[in-house]
Order: sequence, then C-alpha cells, then structure tokens
Amino acid sequence: MKKVTTLVVSFVFAAMFAVSAFGQGGAPAVTKIGWINTAAFGGDDKGLNGVTKYVNALKTLDTEFKPRITELQTLDGKIKAIAEELQKMQSNTAVPINQQTVAAKQEEGQRLQRELEFKQKDAEAAVQARRNTLLAPIMTDLDKAIQEFSKQKGYTVVFDIAALANANAILVLDPAADITKEFIAYYNTRPATTAAVTTPK
Repeated sequence: MKKVTTLVVSFVFAAMFAVSAFGQGGAPAVTKIGWINTAAFGGDDKGLNGVTKYVNALKTLDTEFKPRITELQTLDGKIKAIAEELQKMQSNTAVPINQQTVAAKQEEGQRLQRELEFKQKDAEAAVQARRNTLLAPIMTDLDKAIQEFSKQKGYTVVFDIAALANANAILVLDPAADITKEFIAYYNTRPATTAAVTTPK
C-alpha cells in the first residue's frame, strides 16, 4: 500500500511539474522548486542551529517539565531497586525466604508501578498541551514566513521534506534544492513578532 501511495504521489508531482513547465501557447515557463526540512527547525547534528524561537520554546518546555521528569525517574529507580531486592531474596538459597517480607515488597512495587503509570500519563498530556501552547503561534508565524520567503525568492513550489519523508513519498532528492538553512537564516533575522514564547501563569 505504501508503494502504491508513493507512486501516486510521484505521478502527481510529475504531472504538476509538466503542466507548470508550459505557459500560454506552449511556451516554457520557469519553475523554481525548493524544499525545507521542518524537522531541522529545532537544530540538527550537522551544525544547523535551527529557528531561534522554536529552539527556545523547546528549552522552555524542558525546563518547565524537568521536575516531573526527575520525579518519574526517581519512581522508576525505586521500582527497579525493589525488583532487584526481590531477585536477590529468591536467588539466595542460604537464607530462608520471609514470605511476609516478599509480599510487602511486591505490594510496594505494584503500588509504585501504578503511581508511575498514572503520573507518566498525566505528564505526557500536560507536555502535549503545553507544547501546543508554546509552538502553535510559532508554527503559524513560520508558515507565514515561508510564504513571504518563497515569494521573495521566486519559488513556485516549496515542499516540506519532513512531511514527505514521514509519508514515504520521497523517491529522488536533490540536495541543491535544499533551502532549509537559507530560510532559517532569513527567519531568524526577521523583526520580532507576536510568536514569542510565553510562560505559564
């Protein structure tokens, strides 16, 4: 099914390019095509710093939820410690096993496991909600900036290569058409807008 979807997408792109290559009367028209890797807005491992507002929003998110993450890690550590302790009790045949102690440890481990699962789900929901609050205005501003950038640079078509990659819709990719770095530099030098990072009240 994925192969069929990929072929359909490639045919659509090919047809679009073929149509756009001719103006009125069959005269060739210039079609300037580029692609942006939106996944690189947070920076990448190739030295690209990313979109400053986007990166700062992610840092804000990390800072705000660090206490919760630490709490989850602590709970996880306690559960692992209890599991290791129970394993040692059961493997040490030289010492008689105290069933009451084992039962108490198991009960404590199960209680901590339930607490961890509850707090993990709660944290995931909170992170997602806060992430949307922080990034939604930035992404809206980025969309607007891409439109402005494309118009200024004369691009007829600009693809989001990250979205295409997720859809397995990339057959051939020309690195020369990569305008990610150029766009990020353009965006980072724009005047401040309302897409600033906000802190929770």
